[in-house]
Amino acid sequence: MGWRNLWQNKGLSAINIIGLAVGIATCLLILLFVTDELNYDRFHEKADRIVRVVLKGKVNGEIIKEAVTPAPVAPTLKREFPEVAEATRLRKFGSTKIKYKNTTFSNNNIAFVDPNFFQVFTLPFLQGNPLTALNEPHTIVITKTEALKYFGNEDPINKLVELKDTGEQFKVTGIIEDVPAHSHFHFDLFASLEGIAQAKENNWMSSDYYSYLVLNENTDQQAFEAK
Repeated sequence: MGWRNLWQNKGLSAINIIGLAVGIATCLLILLFVTDELNYDRFHEKADRIVRVVLKGKVNGEIIKEAVTPAPVAPTLKREFPEVAEATRLRKFGSTKIKYKNTTFSNNNIAFVDPNFFQVFTLPFLQGNPLTALNEPHTIVITKTEALKYFGNEDPINKLVELKDTGEQFKVTGIIEDVPAHSHFHFDLFASLEGIAQAKENNWMSSDYYSYLVLNENTDQQAFEAK
């Protein structure tokens, strides 16, 4: 009986079937999107405890939220709140040219980070020590893809590369796996903020840094945010 009705009302049935198929496909797309979003940054060992500081304020009656913060925010929160186990910062430098020996490479995405950055974010090291790689000024950690591009079969460790925009040289102290696709940041090089005067300034007016905190275990995040 059901098949007879379908056959007798072919046009209406086709519309219903197409509508059902589109509905199912839409649900699947939404499900895949939600699953994809939930997978972002889950590869970090401390993922459940990492929070990014977002400044919220009101301008002309409109509430605004901004993820970049002044340089003192992260260290101040670490100092003032016992709930904070670690605090680290990232400053985008953008795409730049890197020179090694007589060859210049374009489209290199670089960020400057605090020395403890790799103690907060889990980016596996192939060479070097994540605890000490960025402890000294003018040190840099690069991904394995960039290392192969710059150095070929040479051992990259302790090699010097030049940041063309500034003319500064950086010593390679670590090689890491490429940053996973499911990360909210994607950089080829991570240079140390150690020794950079602006990173130590007590300047609350300029916002250039992404500030991240690792909360102590069992910290109530909502209660902490409300402080």
